[in-house]
Amino acid sequence: MHLRCSQEHLLRAVQTVGRAISPRASMPILGNVLVETTKNGAKLAATDLELGIEAHVAGTVQEGGAVTLPARILTDIVTNLPPSPVDFIVVEGESKAAITSENVRFEILGLPATDFPLMPSGDGNVVVKLDAGLLRTMIRQTSFAVSTDETRPFLTGVYLVVDGEQGHLAATDGGRLAVRRAKLSGGARGKITAIVPSKTMAELVRVLGSVEDEVSVAAHDNQLIFTLPGMRFVSRLIAGQFPNYEQVIPKEYKQRITVGTERLLRGVRRASITARDSANVVRLNAAEGTLTITSNTPDVGKAQEDIEVRVEGDPIPVAFNAKFLMDALSNIDAPDVHFDLTGPLSPGALHPTDSAEYVYVLAPVRVYS
Repeated sequence: MHLRCSQEHLLRAVQTVGRAISPRASMPILGNVLVETTKNGAKLAATDLELGIEAHVAGTVQEGGAVTLPARILTDIVTNLPPSPVDFIVVEGESKAAITSENVRFEILGLPATDFPLMPSGDGNVVVKLDAGLLRTMIRQTSFAVSTDETRPFLTGVYLVVDGEQGHLAATDGGRLAVRRAKLSGGARGKITAIVPSKTMAELVRVLGSVEDEVSVAAHDNQLIFTLPGMRFVSRLIAGQFPNYEQVIPKEYKQRITVGTERLLRGVRRASITARDSANVVRLNAAEGTLTITSNTPDVGKAQEDIEVRVEGDPIPVAFNAKFLMDALSNIDAPDVHFDLTGPLSPGALHPTDSAEYVYVLAPVRVYS
């Protein structure tokens, strides 16, 4: 194997695929990156058996071949190479790679490429193509609401539904729910209902910010394949039945508060300063055009802030977890939101005033005066 490529492109690929490697790899090979030559460069790949990431590096191939190399050492080496062409040389039948650039030379020991877990080849059965920016927004507005409770694994991922011209993502931890819908401009060739691990979604968001093209989503056995320009994400799916969340979304309200998104975020953030030692609870009470946000923690202090808002309906004093409120407000792009309340102990719903595509439902906190 003899490959020549740029240090910059190689580093980007190594860092990208390295995100799939678990620090607690169950087998030595899962701590390695596969480097395999292609017609016009090389494919790098890494996996933890739940998420696999592949990235392509353009380059010149003088001799084909493949090897796996320790991810941490490989990343450190490529990071510290000069910004010049890099040569990868592996003698056939060996698992030792020589990496050279200018007057720098490394030799590192790896493992045979034949030991690397197989990943689906090609793009699979493509079901839908999504605008990269839209997909990133949808993930960003939902994935923060997933559960971290491993005893309920079906809540630790984001629920993806694609059907006809409609698609949506949903996530819940049992105390809150985020749903983002979108109309699919090109429609879908089939139907997808899948629970995608939160790690997959987090890594997708990380790379989608620099992608302008479409993302292909394909189904393959119990996996989804997300194909982006120059890279692929292969994700196993979480087994289980996602909850029927539609029934918890309020269909009507008894009080509607209309307020600036950023203004409410700043107010809740300030109130949370004196709420951190008291279950992070902030109280809201809107009446006569004013929303009052308060927090009170014995032995710490209290806070109060009044915000000018539009109010429909009778006052409903209610309390929420400040962090859960800020999570949603930080990810709503609209300038104003409706905050619909149905009762002091009933879920409230946040959604942009100019769109019905996003809704965030949050259970209140019971407080005692």
